[in-house]
Amino acid sequence: MHYDEESLFEFVEGTSQIAGEIESHVMECVECAREVGEQREIVEALASGETWESVPAAAPRQFILNVTAFAERARAEEEAAAFLCDEILSGPASWWRQRLMKAENAATAGMVKQLLDRMRTMLERSPANALQVTALAIEVANALDVTEYPCDYAINLRAQAHRDHAYVLSFMGRYSEALEYADQSKRLFDQVPLPEYDLARLALVKASILQYVERRTEAAELARQAGDTFLRFGDRARYVNARITEGSVVYNTGAMEKALEIWQSVESDPALDDIGAVRVAHNIALCLSKLERHAAAVEYLQRCVAQFDMLEMETERTRSRWNLASALVAAGKPLESIPALRQTWKEFERLEMIGPAGLVGLELAEILLACGRADEVPTICRDLIAQFTRFGMASRAITALSFLREAVAIGQASTSLVRHVHAFLRELPTEHPRLFAPPPGGPGE
Repeated sequence: MHYDEESLFEFVEGTSQIAGEIESHVMECVECAREVGEQREIVEALASGETWESVPAAAPRQFILNVTAFAERARAEEEAAAFLCDEILSGPASWWRQRLMKAENAATAGMVKQLLDRMRTMLERSPANALQVTALAIEVANALDVTEYPCDYAINLRAQAHRDHAYVLSFMGRYSEALEYADQSKRLFDQVPLPEYDLARLALVKASILQYVERRTEAAELARQAGDTFLRFGDRARYVNARITEGSVVYNTGAMEKALEIWQSVESDPALDDIGAVRVAHNIALCLSKLERHAAAVEYLQRCVAQFDMLEMETERTRSRWNLASALVAAGKPLESIPALRQTWKEFERLEMIGPAGLVGLELAEILLACGRADEVPTICRDLIAQFTRFGMASRAITALSFLREAVAIGQASTSLVRHVHAFLRELPTEHPRLFAPPPGGPGE
């Protein structure tokens, strides 16, 4: 059974009385999902001020024909771009831009959409490659000839490209840059008519960023507003994502019971796919750990690591293993955490997520010191300094690590000192970084 065009249009428009039923059907039906995508493109075209200005008052039928023709053209561009992307996005990422610039008929709106779609398939395996792809999407979007497209359509694509670039930067822990691109995206969306749905998607990205730069009250409000908008548009899946983000913000304020309640409220929601379900389970595990229900947290996280691995979500698997190591320590099993921390550290380095890698390396150093294995700590510090230097990380971070290495060399390192350096490095992404200083009691305290 398939829904007719009118029912699907009401679903896309946000006025359907059976939005939840249609949402569940669309998740399983390829044909209806394709129709929903086409309907959304038509709605975007209808939202363009230039489109309406070009419509002769006496020719509504011609207007509909023009919109239909544009939708067909957009679909053809995406199909051509999909073929090109298969060739362009192969081999080393350093080749991609040159290939794209040399390809014929590549500077199209369809190419922008394809690049943003490809980013989503790359993000978990290689955040660095995903960032390269969104940078290319911005370059192509900025080069679109506005005489070839409705002006608002081109601007909307530029805004989407900036939004997705901000999302990838945030995913990689580069929050200041992410915030800049999110603000640029907002300025672009403000130039187009009826941007409410896209602004809600942007608000969710910005909420994810703001929670890491100590603007959590603002982040929680943005997530709530985005969720309300998604419900009005009948998009249950994104509503659930908004609730997940809100729970994350609340979690970072320290309100564990409230965060657990938010996440448990969507744990069994039918709008969750396999990926969403394991992410919610991972978040619930974090709450359980903070609430000192360590055995339950370890059980949840062990399942999450395995599920992320089956889904080939390498980055999330690595984050989940990091939290599993922390849960094992909290459960009084520090020796069992050491192999997990070693593997997590090396995987973060391979993914070029140097900030998280540094934090994991320091946690490993702390556990080794606590277990009487201080001889390995100088090597860890040296490796971290080399990685931070190679990737141009803040000189303050290198100073802190160098201080720790010297303290170990003279036999004055302690778990509290490692914890002090760890806390300092964790604060570096915030908007107001501070200079590193030894702990008040000296290196051995």
